[in-house]
Amino acid sequence: MSKGCFHCGLEIPSNVSIQDEERAFCCTGCLGAWRLIHGLGLDEYYLRREGVAGTRPEENDRAALAPFDDSTYQNSLVAEVDGGREVCLLIDGIHCAACVWLNEQMLRRLPGVSDVWINFATHRARVRWNPDQTRLSEIIGTVRGIGYRAEPYDPTLGEKGRARRDRALLLRLGVAAFGAANVMFIAVALYAGYFQGMDREAKNFFHWVSLILATPVIFYSGSVFTRGAWNGLKLGRLTMDLPVALGAWVTYLYSVVVTLRGVGEVYFDSVTMFMFVLLTGRFLESIARGKAAGSMERLINLEPRQAVVLRDGESVTVPVRDVRVGDRVVIKPGERVPVDGSIESGVTSVDESMLTGESLPVTRGPGAMLVAGTQNLEGSVILMVERIGEETALARILRLVETAQAERPAIQGVADRVAARFIAIVLVLAGVTLGYWLWRDPSRALENSVAVLIITCPCALGLGAPAAMLVAMGAGARLGILLKNGETVERLERVTRVVMDKTGVLTLGLPRVERIVPLGDRDEREVLTLAAAVEQHSEHPVGRAIHRAFQTHGWPMPHQVVDARNVPGLGMEGVVDGHLARVGRLEFVVEGGEDLGQAPDDLKEACTWSACGVDGRLWGWIGLADAIKPHAREAVTALREAGLPVTMLSGDRRAVVEQVGAETGVEQAESALLPEGKEQRIAEMQQSGAVVAMVGDGVNDAPALARADVAMVVANATDLAVASADVILLNRELSTVPMVFTLARRTLQIIRQNYRFSLFYNLLAIPLAMAGWVSPIVAAIAMPLSSLVVVGNALRLRDLEKKK
Repeated sequence: MSKGCFHCGLEIPSNVSIQDEERAFCCTGCLGAWRLIHGLGLDEYYLRREGVAGTRPEENDRAALAPFDDSTYQNSLVAEVDGGREVCLLIDGIHCAACVWLNEQMLRRLPGVSDVWINFATHRARVRWNPDQTRLSEIIGTVRGIGYRAEPYDPTLGEKGRARRDRALLLRLGVAAFGAANVMFIAVALYAGYFQGMDREAKNFFHWVSLILATPVIFYSGSVFTRGAWNGLKLGRLTMDLPVALGAWVTYLYSVVVTLRGVGEVYFDSVTMFMFVLLTGRFLESIARGKAAGSMERLINLEPRQAVVLRDGESVTVPVRDVRVGDRVVIKPGERVPVDGSIESGVTSVDESMLTGESLPVTRGPGAMLVAGTQNLEGSVILMVERIGEETALARILRLVETAQAERPAIQGVADRVAARFIAIVLVLAGVTLGYWLWRDPSRALENSVAVLIITCPCALGLGAPAAMLVAMGAGARLGILLKNGETVERLERVTRVVMDKTGVLTLGLPRVERIVPLGDRDEREVLTLAAAVEQHSEHPVGRAIHRAFQTHGWPMPHQVVDARNVPGLGMEGVVDGHLARVGRLEFVVEGGEDLGQAPDDLKEACTWSACGVDGRLWGWIGLADAIKPHAREAVTALREAGLPVTMLSGDRRAVVEQVGAETGVEQAESALLPEGKEQRIAEMQQSGAVVAMVGDGVNDAPALARADVAMVVANATDLAVASADVILLNRELSTVPMVFTLARRTLQIIRQNYRFSLFYNLLAIPLAMAGWVSPIVAAIAMPLSSLVVVGNALRLRDLEKKK
């Protein structure tokens, strides 16, 4: 009978005897979990796992899981995505790739589950499903049923899990340190006896004491490497732990044989010391990687845990997850905004640097949007809640950053394939070294071959891209740049031309109504009122400006609009009092298409003009002006200096486009383009060999963005724009655009530097070890240092934040 439970590995109580075939289980829950896994044909899990789950399946009755299906409970935890739902779960008990594999396999078999993604590093799972086919309680119950603890994600639990893993690693390091220190003291005595003489009994006594001290180091502290190597071999893979584990065990077993025979020299000091050094390096590497991923935790920690809600005329402090859409939340000076919403009353200044990367506070008053994670600096405000939980801007940023960090650039795939072959080559070279030194000097054969195994570092090769991508995504998020995935970084480096929209990109996107020119017997009020009635449903900056201008007058709205719709690139239309009203391009408003040149001369100035009419008859013109963004010219100049010429494609009039182009320094500007025209121009550029990045505002630029090699969207703070965007710019300043290319180029530069360093290190270190010029101790120091160099080099990407 097995000493432990076949499923969870925990000790079986003496008064319990639950068996199935030849397997023993500690409880009926583990027996049920095994039967479920076995029945679904997923027994490969027990071959893949590095150890055991370490947790017993919990009670999974329906009453205990029912609260997860409560709609009120799900409001702050579940997001509506593409007609389905998405939840983030924290799965406790995951400790190896097999755990990830098993959970993904089990969840994907549930009806209605369309996507499952589990991050091994954070133990977080994102599950997307159809609520008509599967309930959230069934998803959580499935995970719990195979022996893992699943709960809707709480940031504090993730931090505790990482701290627990670091403590376990630190404990192993402590055991190795104790063993290495004491064995080294004994080694000093043995070295002294080697030169000055020592009787055989004393020498054997010291050997036995060294064996006793080294054994827990190799079995307990070294199990980190042994387990990884063994599980890789079971799956037919040569892992990076294999050379380390092989070198340690060969040296240990050789020393055991010497101790038992009482003849020869032992190397317990080498075993314990390089275990200590390797674990120290892994612990420091864990800390460094934690810093690299720290931006994610900092973003998570920006969201408050509690909120003050006005209910029945009283202020009530509740957990953020209990806040509902439509609630009114009180935010005092110094507090962070817990949810997304609009200010109902009060004026204040807000620090939005976490979202936009802009350090200067901005003033916000009634009607303005505040987003979760931003900080209220001055006055108290009352916020009307509009988005909660996974729907907030902060939650969506976290999803994008997390997904991007998990994506691997193509360059990393090459490194992974090289690393796998590299390990096989190292094993062959170690064998060659052993054979050569057995012929040349048998006393040095073991030491030199172990040095070859230890000093090689495929770890640096494997960490080269992930470490750099992790830091790059974090630095980008703090600068207000969200990159969709690693492939985007590589495509950004290949870009040869940047195309920009005008409104909202080169200009502020906040046009103001400057003039109203009525025609016939109409007056300015009639023209503005009709236009505002139609445009009140528009999301375009021009439409919002027209409606805003009407509101400033405080006039009542006499018109009822039905069937309002946006016609991309042309304007808005709707039925007003039984008549078709249109606002936008002249050819759209007036059937038959009057020529703009036939309009009054004063309409030819550099101003954006929108026509307004009813049933094909022109009522008048509304002229709008939009200020150019600060530092727009500097940003365009920076792109040109980086070898990226800039083209502006706009649907506006030629006079306006030429003026904006002249003021910003754009080399080429084209006007009067419909959305399809912008797409066609980009396609023509690509056919001529250009790799195009398109920067748009996501309103009428969807076809052009889809056509471009890289799609950048200048998003509103609370709207993360189109799903097809490769890059989302939360900071609306144009200076962010050249920073995107700088970040991408620096990231790939760091990755290539890491690969070159890894190649140089191994080409230098391996011949030195084979020649016998490097001892195992020196090899044990050099190997983790090479990994730390790679991670440290990646951390240099954080300097981009200081240079902004």
